[in-house]
Amino acid sequence: MTRTVDLDVMHDAIIAQIGAWFPSLETVGDYQEDRRTLSVPAVLIELIDLEGDPDADPGTGQAPFVSKWVARAILGSKAEDVKRETRKLAAALGAKVHQQRWGQTVSPAQVTYIGRDAFDPEFDKFEVWAVEWDQQIDLGESVWTGEGVVPQVVKVGWSPDIGPGNEADYSDSVETAP
Repeated sequence: MTRTVDLDVMHDAIIAQIGAWFPSLETVGDYQEDRRTLSVPAVLIELIDLEGDPDADPGTGQAPFVSKWVARAILGSKAEDVKRETRKLAAALGAKVHQQRWGQTVSPAQVTYIGRDAFDPEFDKFEVWAVEWDQQIDLGESVWTGEGVVPQVVKVGWSPDIGPGNEADYSDSVETAP
């Protein structure tokens, strides 16, 4: 199976699914959200890395990658029980992300981290926890387009009686060697 991925479609699918899981969120988005006026509670997603994975070559001419994603669960720092509520949102999100495919032809999500995310100064007025996960994806066009002649019968021959001139020795099914 090829896992051709359109990254725009994947972003949109993740955003839509998180919004459906957590309808009480004020904001579910990605890079375009203005963090100075962000309505919270919020979850913002980001594709943080694509790491080449030559051992997962699908044999389709596509480039295999491990995509690394983060979803930041964000609450206002003045919200009631903000530390507990942020952690609960992140844990619930991590449980939902686990094994998720987002309706795409990708491997199941493998959650790798749920924890504090304090590295972005734009989030200083918020309480933020991150949910990180990896997913195997293949980028580019597959050489297997499905065009051309699809074989209807597979013929089997036994060496050394194979190749041109030996077609009469082939059979339509696998039998024991002569």
